[in-house]
Amino acid sequence: MKPKKKIITFIKAIDKQYFDSFINEGQVCMNTIKWFREYEKYDSNIGDEFEGARMVCGKDFTISIADPITEYNSEEELNEKLKSSKWKKLGKGINLKQFDESDNANILSLYAITTTSDINFEGYLVPQKFAEEFTNHRFVIILEPMIFISRMKSAIFEFNKSFKHGLVNYYTLDENFVENLLYFAKPEKYSYQSEFRLVVEDPNAVQRIFKIGSLKEICLEIDINKEYVFSMINETQFSIKQKN
Repeated sequence: MKPKKKIITFIKAIDKQYFDSFINEGQVCMNTIKWFREYEKYDSNIGDEFEGARMVCGKDFTISIADPITEYNSEEELNEKLKSSKWKKLGKGINLKQFDESDNANILSLYAITTTSDINFEGYLVPQKFAEEFTNHRFVIILEPMIFISRMKSAIFEFNKSFKHGLVNYYTLDENFVENLLYFAKPEKYSYQSEFRLVVEDPNAVQRIFKIGSLKEICLEIDINKEYVFSMINETQFSIKQKN
């Protein structure tokens, strides 16, 4: 069994054009699952064509078609009709994705600094790939993560909504079917993002812009291309300074 990860705090990547609004007003955008799915066409690091899928398979599955079954009176009858259908194989497929069109949600993504033990280190806060892929962004480390989450909770509650939160689990896209997925699962290629997300489930979700107040006191801008000295003070507090 893998040791459970403890979340220390978060890093937020902010598009440069929105950075001042984020810091000064606490302006936070929560886009929809369907938006992220479509955005894969423009940026495959922010967008993800598998976002919100319930079941996936990466390769080596066979695609077959048959005449549609228009009516049946029981599951047993449906199964019999499926068995007796004249199936035509079209060939092998890749990147199978199954969605339920009624599924949608707003999400907010954060990079999670985690540990399985006491954390004291010197070095880079994020993988090099993360720095390379988010070149049009500025970054903050959240000094008071519980205050940030609490403010988001209050802002979301004003829309008579609640949210779920947690670390994203990463799955392997191969010849095996992966089922029972939804909003906290992404392909392994995104694991470098160490994502923690807030999810507001809503079948009628639209982009939401929240303003949670100035974040100057609880966020610190960092240069993720620099090395830092990071150490825990106690169970909930940490110190961070740029390495000389």
